[in-house]
Amino acid sequence: MRRLSLTLLLAVSACVSAFAQHPNPTVSYLEIYDTGTGTRRVVKEFPFVIEAPNWTPDGKWLVVNRGGRLYKLAPDGSTDLLEIDTGNITQCNNDHVISADGRWIGLSSNDPENRRSYNSYVYVLPFEGGTPRRITPLGPSYLHGISPDGKLAAYCAFRGPDQEQDVYVMPLKGGEEKRLTDAPGLDDGPEFSPDGKYIWFNSVRTGRMQVWRMRKNGREQTQMTFDEDMNSWFPHISPDGKQVVYIAYHDYELAPDQHIADLNVQLRRIPATGGDPEVLVEFFGGQGSLNVNSWSPDSKQFAFVSYRLAEEIDAPKKEMAVQLYSVRSLLGTPELFGKNHAYVLSRLSQMGYTGSEAASYENGKFSGQEPAAFARILKDAGLPLISSHTTRPLTAAELASGDFSQALAWWDACIAAHKAAGIPRLVMSYYPALRDTTEMKTVAAYLEAIGQKCNQAGIRFGYHSHNHEFRRIGDTTMMDWFISHTRPENVFFEMDVYWAVVGGASPVEYMQKYAGRFELMHIKDKYEIGQSGMVGFDAIFRNFGRAGTKAFVVELERASTPNILKGLRESALYLRKATYVP
Repeated sequence: MRRLSLTLLLAVSACVSAFAQHPNPTVSYLEIYDTGTGTRRVVKEFPFVIEAPNWTPDGKWLVVNRGGRLYKLAPDGSTDLLEIDTGNITQCNNDHVISADGRWIGLSSNDPENRRSYNSYVYVLPFEGGTPRRITPLGPSYLHGISPDGKLAAYCAFRGPDQEQDVYVMPLKGGEEKRLTDAPGLDDGPEFSPDGKYIWFNSVRTGRMQVWRMRKNGREQTQMTFDEDMNSWFPHISPDGKQVVYIAYHDYELAPDQHIADLNVQLRRIPATGGDPEVLVEFFGGQGSLNVNSWSPDSKQFAFVSYRLAEEIDAPKKEMAVQLYSVRSLLGTPELFGKNHAYVLSRLSQMGYTGSEAASYENGKFSGQEPAAFARILKDAGLPLISSHTTRPLTAAELASGDFSQALAWWDACIAAHKAAGIPRLVMSYYPALRDTTEMKTVAAYLEAIGQKCNQAGIRFGYHSHNHEFRRIGDTTMMDWFISHTRPENVFFEMDVYWAVVGGASPVEYMQKYAGRFELMHIKDKYEIGQSGMVGFDAIFRNFGRAGTKAFVVELERASTPNILKGLRESALYLRKATYVP
């Protein structure tokens, strides 16, 4: 169940129905991860939201939440969703737990007699269905654990005038509740270890959400994870007591005391004795993916739910590349690329990008990869390389003398690497501002020479503009000079439409003035595409034919939030839905 800040809690509710937490139409994938092989498989796909899978102790069923009701299905996906009769409770949240003997289901829900109160309580009912029996007299209460002997319920509760959020236990038969934690901030997700000696939970007491463990009486509260850039939620202990799996959120996505839907998350594993976390799965999910214990009885597998936004699947397909510089925070070094490329590239492909433009050439390699291997990774991800950015400006001495022979030798090696990668276009990504026509003449000749070398290798050469190319130098600009003093067969241009506007130019005027010269176009905005209103994208796209534009590349130098993947997703959807985009 999503935990809300106190202000938001009081403004709306402490118990929002599970289905209300996915604001967009969503496709759900019930998946199983095999810890032995390190592989995942989709059990079943649903055109609606399902959440929070449990695995029954006998291994026969997975239990999930759909729209506030509980359902079961076979772990191999051979059955449809079979509803479990929860009586008059039809607004279950994602805090449902199966007892160790498989006879009972504990769950959290608002009071069915007072549905508008949105005040969650803990209930228990037979696994096969029946009349729920309320356990906790007070709310909000969110169940997360039942002791192995079936005697105690462990839950997160909001109590007192300040609605302090702590871990409590109380007998399933009813009685007085006992508060186990009293640290500042949210303590949540309490779950018993299989031997009943410990309760695992997550706590924000250190300023970041981390996994903790304590004795079942609340003593010896011990921090078990020390993630530096993630917020760690909902530790789940394997039945053999050896492994703990939890869901981790990037700290730039949300506040430490939040866990919401439609985010890029990880499933991590640590030994039950503690240790460094291992990332098992990266996927698009969050709220509903792993709220409750979903281990198989043999401790070899666990279930989780990943999601796709329906509009991401249904929006019209467009041919559009993405500049990989946009995801430099995730792929910008060889180490980051090796660690993150599989997930990041798959998400870009899911968003609707169909190609890519590299920005990582260095010393014969791309992101630390050999050229052919790098190209294969992008192609296999559904993002074949249509171009690559790199640059080698002239030194001050070369610019003054007009002798750029040493610079051309650098380009020989660069071109060879791009040819080995099969990249069809090589683009000079940046050249510093020049002072006069003498310098512009030298650099234009330099561009011509590079273009001739590229032609000999069967590669097209282009120049990428920023904003300073549109500033006046005497009676011209760098952009006008370069276009006028290079030949179309040797040099094409890739105009960055946002930087052109920032530089005081009209992209459409340039597209019309220099027809046929803009083989590529950088589609960019201040943040996400279309948000600023600064760039007239409709007119730009309608002039592609006149400009000679064969493809366009989306680039985000930054998003409106630190979540660059979210920004790229919104940009992709904006362009896929735009009627003027071919």
